[in-house]
Amino acid sequence: MKKVAGFGLISLLLLSALSQAQTKSPALYRLKTKESSVTERRFRKILGDNYDGQDQNRRDYEDDRKRRRRRQTTGPNDETGPDYARPTHLIEMGLRFAPHLDLNTADGSGSYLGFRNNGAGMRFSVGPTLDYYFFKDRYAFSTGLWYTVKRSGFQMPGTFGQSRFNPNLPEQESTYNLQYLQLPVTVKLFANDIAPGVRLYVQTGGLLSLKLAEKAQDKARNGLYLAESGGDRRQYGFGDIELLLGTGVQYKLNHNNALNLGISYQRGLLNVARGRELVSKNRVVSIDLGFQF
Repeated sequence: MKKVAGFGLISLLLLSALSQAQTKSPALYRLKTKESSVTERRFRKILGDNYDGQDQNRRDYEDDRKRRRRRQTTGPNDETGPDYARPTHLIEMGLRFAPHLDLNTADGSGSYLGFRNNGAGMRFSVGPTLDYYFFKDRYAFSTGLWYTVKRSGFQMPGTFGQSRFNPNLPEQESTYNLQYLQLPVTVKLFANDIAPGVRLYVQTGGLLSLKLAEKAQDKARNGLYLAESGGDRRQYGFGDIELLLGTGVQYKLNHNNALNLGISYQRGLLNVARGRELVSKNRVVSIDLGFQF
């Protein structure tokens, strides 16, 4: 009778231990001893490696340690790497100087028939810039105020502006300097670092250009200037709207200063010529040099 009671008690203890192991209770873990390595192997073979929940606890502990180590390395506000860090300044000012190559189009009819452009010319643009970072240091709204000088030129028949047609007259030329105040409305997108402190950017958007003045070049031989009552009449409109597309690299000097080097293309959308029978649009390719502070 005592043997039967003892065997029943042992069976009850084993059933209780198995139920506690399936619920991942630490009670079974306390029943193990250092000498019972054979029993340990048997439990793992029957119930699995994580029969007592301790392996999962160790993995969670190691994962938590790795996360804390990453935060200490990259900083509390930068969990994805230095390329996605928050900018030291949400607003960055700068200066831009851009020598550019101008090439205007020409399409005439009626009294302007035979007009065509007379090549390209170098001019410049200068002014302040402002970048506002609206998503960490990757995306910025970019604007500014640029003083820009453009060149617009034509070749025209020798009889333009003459009351009589004379086919023997040589062709005439016309060149004007157009001074604009430009307001860029663009977005800059920055890529990953290609070298320490150096990253690529793409800039796209538009320009609102207001004409400040127009000045005829070589007035004594400027056919468009001479044909219109000695230049008393304006030859160009009040402004233009242009598309801007550019790319370049930014080199960080320190936390506050950076150098920009890029190339951009401006494509005028409006006819800048005032003559109804003449259509001329601006095309500009520029090298952008900038300093941010």
